[in-house]
Formats: sequence, C-alpha cells, structure tokens
Amino acid sequence: MSDLPQLKINFIKIAPLLLLLAVLSVWPSLVVDSYFVVVPIISFLLLLAFMVTFKKANTAVFEVMSRLGFLYVVLILLSVTLLSASLLLISHESVHIDNTLNGVGMLRISLLIGAPFGVMTWVPLSKCLAYKNIFMLKSFLISFALVAAAITSQINRTFDEDEQKQVVRSVIEKKKNSGGFTTFLTQQKPSNYIYVPYDETIERLVVPTSVWDTMYQNATIRLIAKTGYFGYDYVIRFNDRALLN
Repeated sequence: MSDLPQLKINFIKIAPLLLLLAVLSVWPSLVVDSYFVVVPIISFLLLLAFMVTFKKANTAVFEVMSRLGFLYVVLILLSVTLLSASLLLISHESVHIDNTLNGVGMLRISLLIGAPFGVMTWVPLSKCLAYKNIFMLKSFLISFALVAAAITSQINRTFDEDEQKQVVRSVIEKKKNSGGFTTFLTQQKPSNYIYVPYDETIERLVVPTSVWDTMYQNATIRLIAKTGYFGYDYVIRFNDRALLN
C-alpha cells in the first residue's frame, strides 16, 4: 500500500473541528461521575500532541512511520474521542429521556437531525485528506446523532415552563434493572422501571427506589410533569418524590 503523496496540517482550517473536539472531550467530565470520562480527554490530548509533533518535525516523523500510518493514528484517536464522549453523554442523559413523556419520539427526531451533521463534517474532511473511510463516516454519523439527542433532552428539561401538570396513571408493570452498558459507563446504580399507559402508548419511567418498592400491578402513581422547551413533558416528581431523592 503506497503512502499518501501529500499530508499537511493546516491548524487554521481545522480550528473549528479541534475546538468542537476539545468541548466534547471535556463535557462528559462536567456531568458524569465516572472514571471513564478520562478516555475522551486523553485521546484528544494525544491527538493534539501527535498533530503538533508532526507539524514541528514533519520529515523526522516520517523517518519513523509512513504517512499513511500517521493518518491511521490520527483517525483512530479522532474516532475514540468522538465515540467515547458521545456515548458518555447519551448514557448520562438516558434516565432523563426515559422520564420524558414520548421521549422515544424526541429521541428519534434528534438522532435524525444530528446524523446528517456528522456526515457533512466528515465528507469535507475526507476530501481535504484525500482519504475515504467508511468506519470514520459511521463514527461521525453516530457520534453527532448521539450528541444531538443528549443536547435536545438536556435543553428540553432545563428550559421548561414553570407551570406544573399532574398525571395520574395505573402501573401496568414494574421491572428491576440488573444493569447494562449505560450504567457501566456512568458508574451508577441500575435504574428501576415502571410502565404506565400514556397517549395510546406505554411509557417506561425511571422512579426512585422508595417509590418503586411500593409499586405493584394496577397501583396508582401520581406524576408531576413540566412541559419542556421543545414541548415534551418531563416528569420531575413521582408520588411527591423527586428522582434523585
């Protein structure tokens, strides 16, 4: 496999992408209490250090490795930064998406909005590098979709209306969660679920353990919700108890 004929780093042109990566690498550490938050930070710092080293000692770098090998390392660090940060953010937000009424609908729309931005970011970058790679395309697509979903949920529940509404429902079923990928990444205790009818569908809600312990089939639960910024109701209290209490 031949090396790439030219490989130059123009930090001015890629400054917006580097700024975006810097924000994404730090963001999980601000909201997630898990040691996995160091992964995107370390991968971004390694990426930056690798690129600066290449910029300062271009010829010397290629005495040690090929141009294509250098490109592979850069792209691997780039994909690790994107995927690890986006997975941590969506894992942290998953509880709040569960407690958003019709949260699945909100999730689908935000994923569909975010994915094209990932494609539109990678395509010009791939043209600049004169290198196409389906794995990197999928990394950008998935990462931007997940980040868009996390941002949409956070904005919806943060900038909500002051007025509260009460929703009374009968519990269809309750389930104990033994843990999964999201709880592994966020290092949190598994959430307990209840299922209630809502607008001709069945909603899965994450409830406080003290509330979940008292639930049974056909039990009545009183939900207090606020209308979020994007119009999706977000449940803030369950039988007068907040989720985090």
